[in-house]
Amino acid sequence: MDEGDCPVLAMVVDRYDSTDRPVTRAVLADTLDIDEGAVADRLARLIDCELVAPAGDGYRPTVTGREFLALDVDCGPVIVDLDDCESATNG
Repeated sequence: MDEGDCPVLAMVVDRYDSTDRPVTRAVLADTLDIDEGAVADRLARLIDCELVAPAGDGYRPTVTGREFLALDVDCGPVIVDLDDCESATNG
């Protein structure tokens, strides 16, 4: 997984668990101090690989996303190639 995606995934899990509510792009961008457009791109990649899911006006972690974080490995192409997830699930 791209190193930029890991903080977004981790923040979705942390915020969702602490608030029991979906996490918005704006909250992620503000908390992580990155552009909201970049957050949207990263979330789209995480959704394609079923690591997060849209929920209401935000996003929630999936079981797969939680399991990935539980591996406690460095970010890298460990489990999935986020750029290829969509074609793998549609092909």
